[in-house]
Amino acid sequence: MQEIIKFLETNKKGVEESAIRNTEQELSIRFPDQYVQLCKLANGAEVGEWNLFPIKDPDDMKKTWGDVVRQNKEVLDGEIFENLIAIAENGTGDYLCLKVENGKADNPIFLWLHESDETEELASTLKDFIINSMQEELEELNED
Repeated sequence: MQEIIKFLETNKKGVEESAIRNTEQELSIRFPDQYVQLCKLANGAEVGEWNLFPIKDPDDMKKTWGDVVRQNKEVLDGEIFENLIAIAENGTGDYLCLKVENGKADNPIFLWLHESDETEELASTLKDFIINSMQEELEELNED
């Protein structure tokens, strides 16, 4: 993830691994390694139109108030399928999610569509999702 972070337009600092592990305990899951690595590099990064939910940072409570735990336990409680953890939103009501099986969040990134309550796989890993998003942005710039 280190090689990708330089391409993301973010100045957000990363979060300590202990905060990530606390979040995992609160959600009763284990995040994929790439998600953990990204949060350690940039907590609450923006990927294209997507804003990743931050991990609650005890050193920066105001900026991480809308953390991934709050989003899933309060905001989205009962809205999305039980086996999904929302990790990002795009402001239209759609969410990027990870599927959870046996307490472990898998690598594929899914799009949950609020209007149809359907999911579709967008990328096999978070890294692939970021690369695909960057390529789409570059293509849009080249079209203009």
